[in-house]
Amino acid sequence: MFFLLFYCIFSTLAGNGVNVKDQLLLVPYPQNIQFNKGSTNGIEIDETLTMSLSTQCQNNPNCLSFMKFNFNHTITFPLQQQKNLRDFRISLHKAIDIPHIIPLKPNFIKKVHIIFKSSDEKIFYPSTIIGSDESYSLSISTSSIIIEAQTVYGARHALETLLQLIRPNGNTFVISQLPITITDSPRFKWRGLMVDLARNAISKLTLVKTINALASLKMNVLHLHLTDSQSFMFESSSFPELSKQGAFNQENVLNKPFIIQLLRYAALRGILIYPEIDIPGHTASWGLGYPGVTVDCWDYLTSNKILYAENRVSLNPTNETSFHIVQAVLKELAETFGSQYIHIGGDEVDNNCWLNSKEYPAIKEWMKKNNFDSITDVESYYNQIAQEEVIKQGAHPIVWEEVFKKGNAKKESTIIQVWSDIRQLKLAVDAGYKAIYSAGLYLDRQVPLCNNFDSSSCGQRYMWVWTTRDFYKHDPTKDFTDAELENVYGGEGCSWDESCNDENFFDRVFQRFSAIAERFWSNKNLIDDESHEVRANYLRCLGKRRGFLKGTGPLYTSYCDAK
Repeated sequence: MFFLLFYCIFSTLAGNGVNVKDQLLLVPYPQNIQFNKGSTNGIEIDETLTMSLSTQCQNNPNCLSFMKFNFNHTITFPLQQQKNLRDFRISLHKAIDIPHIIPLKPNFIKKVHIIFKSSDEKIFYPSTIIGSDESYSLSISTSSIIIEAQTVYGARHALETLLQLIRPNGNTFVISQLPITITDSPRFKWRGLMVDLARNAISKLTLVKTINALASLKMNVLHLHLTDSQSFMFESSSFPELSKQGAFNQENVLNKPFIIQLLRYAALRGILIYPEIDIPGHTASWGLGYPGVTVDCWDYLTSNKILYAENRVSLNPTNETSFHIVQAVLKELAETFGSQYIHIGGDEVDNNCWLNSKEYPAIKEWMKKNNFDSITDVESYYNQIAQEEVIKQGAHPIVWEEVFKKGNAKKESTIIQVWSDIRQLKLAVDAGYKAIYSAGLYLDRQVPLCNNFDSSSCGQRYMWVWTTRDFYKHDPTKDFTDAELENVYGGEGCSWDESCNDENFFDRVFQRFSAIAERFWSNKNLIDDESHEVRANYLRCLGKRRGFLKGTGPLYTSYCDAK
């Protein structure tokens, strides 16, 4: 009886080729796709495949450079790396393996034709990533491969889709089930990953590989959480001791030359990078380089055995240098990153640290001098100082949801990131704010998705792979009105790295991240977690062959031949 029960539970989870019998192995799945199911009509290609570009791109150095770079990284190099490899499989049993269709007498195709619809450089090579047209069409027949797009970003996405359709066949490659026609565009314009650099060592090479992995999933935002209580991972020229004393080692601290290189590389992959410094809480590391800029509430924290005590330490408002550092670092971030967006944190401020600090008598005097009635006014003051500095630098502040909940967000410019209470997303957009959401998308979770305000929604038994289904099914905007959706930019999966470093980063993040990517990109009515598990395993195999997902384990049973 036990065996039978176990088998029934297990079999409902198992990756099964039957689950994708009416789909192609694509992630995120396109908005519209037509193909000749089961047909042996196909083409053959090899690693010498080239591209032809429409005249306006061919004659534009920026467009030409962008497309050459992406064709090499998305088509040429991956084909070279996959030559003579065996095809991806999920089972030795034909009945549940994915289809392996070899075309009969395929035509050999030598070139991909890429057509840009506009002759205006501002349209086909836009200056900003967020909000640009990322749509594309991909048509594959027995005689041609044609991509059409408005912008280089759409064309780049089409190349990622094309690569996923190409299957190894000895020393060449094939695409079957032709003709295939795809028209595609993202559901949300903001599709991101937040990486916490302040808790454990995340190397610069890992960030480069992360950009490639995000590009393969058609994501377009990388949010770098640069500072926290444990360390300060941005090299400030104005206040250099922040990272000199506030980092475990200098090797992984991000300095200006590396950031500029990383920004250029990300831009070529269609990805925006923006920075975060978290204030006024989560700032204990600041006091290591500049003693006195944070309050001393350590006696209170240790005597009360408060968990993860360092996260409770906040900036010291009686030390004017704390404000100077905030403004100077934000100015440097704006100058270095050149981003339209800077995150200023604002989450989990523990007022008890201020109230029980050695500086509290002086804080009371400071509050009285500034006509502040409550300790929460101190938090609000830091929120306002930071937002004003970001706006002064010509960027949009992004804040965690607490800044909105406490009435401290500037409506005309500030973007709200909802991370804890998903109900705040609707409240924020209904109040007229732009917002992104991360609630329910925390990659450090190894338990089922449940509402922190309703424990009855939490399940009791879960396998690791089922958390992928949580991410996949999590769609807080599906019932939003069109007016509300106008204010939802999109969202970010979050990799908080207290239990993560270079050794397990890709396994922890990208084994399951495709579920989040598909929710941000694909049609809201596509809800097929069993199909996704098969397709995600295939994409993981491609990423492993391309080199940037080595170290990422399979989502479920499968076979991936990789060098």
